[in-house]
Amino acid sequence: MKVVALFRVSTEKQATDGASLDAQERMYRELANRNGWHTLREFRGCESATQASSDRRVLQDVLACIRAEEPDAIYVHEQSRLTRGDELETAMLLRELRERRVKILVGGVVRDLSSLEERFMVGIQSLVDRTESERIKERMQRGKKQRAMQGRKAGGPAPYGYRNPRPGEEGRGKLVPVPEKAAVVVRIFKAAADGMGNQATANELNESGLPAPRGGRWAKNTVRRILACPAYIGTSASGVWVRTPGTRGFKQNLSAKTAIVVENAHPAIVARELWDAANGRPRIPRTGKPRLLTGLLYVNGHRMEGNSDGGERFYSAAKGVRGSAWLEMAATDTAVWNAFVSLASTESFVKDLMAAANDPTEQEKLEQEISCLESEIPRVQRRLDNFQNMRADGELSKEEYAVKSADARKQIENLTRELADLRAKHVSYDGTAARRVHNAVRSILAGRSQLDQNQKRTLLLGIVGRIDAQAERSTAPLPRDARGRVLPSNAPRWTITQITFQVLLPGKSEAPAKFDGARHLATTC
Repeated sequence: MKVVALFRVSTEKQATDGASLDAQERMYRELANRNGWHTLREFRGCESATQASSDRRVLQDVLACIRAEEPDAIYVHEQSRLTRGDELETAMLLRELRERRVKILVGGVVRDLSSLEERFMVGIQSLVDRTESERIKERMQRGKKQRAMQGRKAGGPAPYGYRNPRPGEEGRGKLVPVPEKAAVVVRIFKAAADGMGNQATANELNESGLPAPRGGRWAKNTVRRILACPAYIGTSASGVWVRTPGTRGFKQNLSAKTAIVVENAHPAIVARELWDAANGRPRIPRTGKPRLLTGLLYVNGHRMEGNSDGGERFYSAAKGVRGSAWLEMAATDTAVWNAFVSLASTESFVKDLMAAANDPTEQEKLEQEISCLESEIPRVQRRLDNFQNMRADGELSKEEYAVKSADARKQIENLTRELADLRAKHVSYDGTAARRVHNAVRSILAGRSQLDQNQKRTLLLGIVGRIDAQAERSTAPLPRDARGRVLPSNAPRWTITQITFQVLLPGKSEAPAKFDGARHLATTC
């Protein structure tokens, strides 16, 4: 009998333990010698049988060999090595083997697919194997979820600065700080809190000779990921990476439906105050000369971006927008800043802030929401207590209790967090916040001649959410030479006639305060 032998395992660990590739090969040699089989070819590989057949390189090589050399049988150590995948793909594989009259040798047992009884047995065994595989996967996922809800490491490498105790060590699954690496993490957060950019921090670490988490040199993205990792304040976060629609990338979302967030799950490396300071720093432009209005300025409804042409710097709309304004950057920065200073220094601006902050409708709405949450939390707590009693009386199984109680605890955590946020907003509506903000702004603006571009931008980002400007194209004819060619000129081409600042208020996302800046602006491009 001409035989093609397939020796396969699902994981690298199985390749050396239990029914390893070498053990499978030794068993096949004994059977082949005893039964007089003639081996055409042997195939070895480590790949999961639950993958799509097209992704299983070793299986595709085996099928190509069967089509080319027409053997009498294919040998596998267990049938699950061959038929544990998708139902449709398994059926197509068995059909091809039957049409080519290829038997399946499972250990020393021959399965002749030309027999109806044998096909029935093979089909039943493949269903059993597939069910077992799915149950193993479900148990593993359930175990990971339970570990995540307990704040334990559910899988993957430990974050830089921590280590996960080895199997058998006390505290397995609970992250433990590594002192020398933890000091580097604190250094990164302090640098960010002081306003240092990610690339500058990476350069400083490289100059110090410190290896990156995976060895080699530090990069700005490595620093960015460390600053965004909640593990450093003792928070365990699982299931927070969500695929970005329309892309192959993922984005961290701690409020995603799949997220399991447990605070105080392990020792923190960074204090919460330092974490907030590092992650609350304003965005610093990547250019040597910061663009004051990048990300804030909209002209005629179009978001403006920095641009340059022949050494001149402009604000222009994104690519693909035709007929939009081109505003000379230095003149626009000066004019908009002067308009902002004039607005922030007026008495009406203060009154608007105070009126918005003391809005009685907002206070009443917040009080109602707070009252609702204060009554909801005890109700969920009573439901959790009932689950405990039902478990003690045997009305709930261990698995049902674990799922229901975890959901209730998660709901209590979310409600408590939401209640704390609403109470903080409610306090901010006492009216003093607006007064304090305005007094601080006036004291800073009093010395505006000493403020550099970075300081001005930081101030704008803290107070203004968006700047909308209306611009009109100049109707004056452009100067031309005798042949009709346009001559260089500094004559105004665009003029901004009005600016609207959307000012950020305590407890609100934005509140527009209009200011006519025509007398300050005469920008050209």
